Amino acid sequence: MKSQFRARLLAVLLTAAFVTVPMTMQLHAEDVDTLKQQQAQYAQQQAENNEKLEDLREQKSEQAAYISSLQSQLSQYETQINDYNNQILDLNLQITQAENQIDELQTQIDADNEKLKQRLRALYMAGEASNLEVLLSADNLVDLADKTEALRMVTQHDTALIDRVKGEQADLQSQKDKIVENREKVEQAKEALDAKEAELEPQLEEAQAFLQQVTQQETDLQSENASIDVEIAKTAAALSEWQSKQEQQAAAQETGSASTGSSGESSSQQSTSGENSSQESNSSQGSSSSGHSSNGGSSSHSSNSSTPSGGSSNSFASVISRAEQYLGVPYVFGGMSPSGFDCSGFVCYVLGIGRSTAQGLYNACTPISVSQAQPGDLVFFTGTYNSGTTVTHVGIYAGSGMMIHAGGTQVQYSSINTSYYQQHFYSFGRL
Repeated sequence: MKSQFRARLLAVLLTAAFVTVPMTMQLHAEDVDTLKQQQAQYAQQQAENNEKLEDLREQKSEQAAYISSLQSQLSQYETQINDYNNQILDLNLQITQAENQIDELQTQIDADNEKLKQRLRALYMAGEASNLEVLLSADNLVDLADKTEALRMVTQHDTALIDRVKGEQADLQSQKDKIVENREKVEQAKEALDAKEAELEPQLEEAQAFLQQVTQQETDLQSENASIDVEIAKTAAALSEWQSKQEQQAAAQETGSASTGSSGESSSQQSTSGENSSQESNSSQGSSSSGHSSNGGSSSHSSNSSTPSGGSSNSFASVISRAEQYLGVPYVFGGMSPSGFDCSGFVCYVLGIGRSTAQGLYNACTPISVSQAQPGDLVFFTGTYNSGTTVTHVGIYAGSGMMIHAGGTQVQYSSINTSYYQQHFYSFGRL
């Protein structure tokens, strides 16, 4: 109900600024007091929002630092896990190589054993393996010793060869066992890091979700402040128009009082002149009558020249009132009607001027500094798209860093203090 009253009151004030309907001083004073109270409430709300924004930004900074720390830890874990995985791959390769070498030695041992068996079998089948046969076949003791030694050397050579290969095989098996043991240690270390990583990942997700929530709250508060900025600008414009209207009315009343006083004095003089003329000649009467006509004409001219000219039809309050009628109208490139606007088409339509481009509007304006900018001025941007001109976008400045424009997908209010519009800002201009 309160918001409806404020909207009705603002509409009354905006209308009063441009329609010469007499309104009592008491009603204007009450309305102004209400608007000033509303301005104070807006300022208080913005102060509260700014405190919340400061707190949210502090939380956001802390949360971002916490997330950065978690990401750094996870990155370190990931690096170590990758290192462990590489170590495990290398150890698995070493184990495979050791197993292949062990298998090769085992194949060699099996082959040597088979050769030894075949040789002993051949000696046995040839009857040369019996110690008795060696003894009986010897020609003498020297021959006996030679044959016995030969048999022993053959047997020892083969068994020594087999024993050496078996020793190599045992060494390889020992190396493999050590590699397997090392691999188990690496796998345990990797599993420990996997567990730490799995523990940190939910914390990171929770922190990121909280950061997103804080960021959304920050965006909402900034949007609310932007809306309040618009209301403050509109209220200030209404108060300014009201003040101007009161000054014009006061000037008109002062001029009217002066004119009335002058007329009264003239009438008195004319009455005295009339009485005197009844006693004077006809020529004196003519002179008095001529003087009367001259005084009357002068009074009339003075009164007309003091009549106030009234407010401009392009003043901010009327402009913003017309512009807001089209909030939400879709953006259409080249559009200049309520069915669709582009940026320059919207400005030209609201101002009631001929179709022009953003560059054309800038060329028609007097450039002004940021400090000189007032609600109702135009704000220009460059490089928003490739149009072949310097100025590529235009909006109507609403004060407090806000503009109303056809941009994005529709006619809307936007802050000119965003990073995007600050990057592309070109100039303010006044028609």
